[in-house]
Amino acid sequence: MNEEIIEYRAAIICPVPREYQICKSRLGLINETIINNKKIARLTKNKILVTAVSAGIGKINCAAAAQRMISELRCDILIDSGSAGALDEKCSCGDIVFAVNSYEHDILHEPGFNNLKKELSSSTIMKSVLVNEKKLSLFNDFKLHVREKNGCDIFIGDCASGEKNVNSKIMKETLKTKFNSIICNWETSAVLKTANLCGVHCLSIRSVSDGADENMMSDYKKNANGSLEKLYNAMAIFIYDGWMRKIIEAL
Repeated sequence: MNEEIIEYRAAIICPVPREYQICKSRLGLINETIINNKKIARLTKNKILVTAVSAGIGKINCAAAAQRMISELRCDILIDSGSAGALDEKCSCGDIVFAVNSYEHDILHEPGFNNLKKELSSSTIMKSVLVNEKKLSLFNDFKLHVREKNGCDIFIGDCASGEKNVNSKIMKETLKTKFNSIICNWETSAVLKTANLCGVHCLSIRSVSDGADENMMSDYKKNANGSLEKLYNAMAIFIYDGWMRKIIEAL
């Protein structure tokens, strides 16, 4: 690996082994190593070093992996990835969501959450994209490109993150209304909060695998592989075809 040709470093956190394997395949990552019992694969393409880590499920595993990618890889951007449940009916299985904010809903319920909202919230670069006309225009062009190439829609919205399965309509509606979120998963807040504390650019890019209701587990088992293939196909386009850098660096 020639450091002189690397102009940008992106690190992808994959909590679940199947997410890591599909990420590795779809992004063409090679040079796999094992560090502290975690598989890590990487590839340099178009002067971008992409590294994916099989972090392990849950906030602790993903926070530790995120810190390693920041401290040792010196990544320019940290990307949370994987499956998610849909809280909003507009998101279908296989669709992709770029999160703006992530809220740790499993620590305190309303109204206690609001008293510590700053500490229990994290944000991504999509926050700046939404208020920058040039960045938003570029992102909308990317969305259209992915729809044509990958056959799925991309949404922007907030994420409810907590280490519990969302598998009831009551809990789903609570997260949607109280936390104003369109997806949910276990680990996003851990990755984003680590990046925020370290002053590193970050994204959360997740694909919808289930409807976050009573059929959550059966839908996940049926849809996870197909939705993840769409996710990492779209991420390959986003990273390797230059969309990521153009959006981040837009004036």
